[in-house]
Amino acid sequence: MKLRWVVALSLFVAATAFAEGTTKFAFVDLQRALNESEAGKKAKEQFKAEVDKFEGQLKKKKEAVEALKEQLEKKSSVMKDDERANLEDEYRKKMRDFELDYKDSQAGLQRKDNELTASILKDLALIIREMGEKESYTMIFEASSNAVLYGAKEIDLTEQVLQEYNRRHKK
Repeated sequence: MKLRWVVALSLFVAATAFAEGTTKFAFVDLQRALNESEAGKKAKEQFKAEVDKFEGQLKKKKEAVEALKEQLEKKSSVMKDDERANLEDEYRKKMRDFELDYKDSQAGLQRKDNELTASILKDLALIIREMGEKESYTMIFEASSNAVLYGAKEIDLTEQVLQEYNRRHKK
């Protein structure tokens, strides 16, 4: 449904611009620009470090849960009922804590990824807008949004956007 609106709006703008005699289209692969920009590469490294940290913490907790499970499986038949019940309760609690920690870490990683990429995407959008105005483009599409089904290499501005972004954010 959303794609239909994008296509319809694009056709309307194109028809209007064509009627006026000025049409100039281009596209940018924002995902590529994000991944290949210097800041994007740095953000990816930071994110990987966060993922590794969370994975290390979760691995330790998972090992503790698995050790309790193994202990239950091996010794439950020779344990007293109250000892077995206590161990089962401890196992359930640790399993529940592990599952909550896993969900929290997933949410935290998603939040961190959004934080790391939001400012880069905002800056890329500004550069694209400026290029569009400066070069008198009628419309610049985002390549991976499914609105661009084909784009000639000549109208792909991704490389120029990347270069301008890196130039502006060089330290």
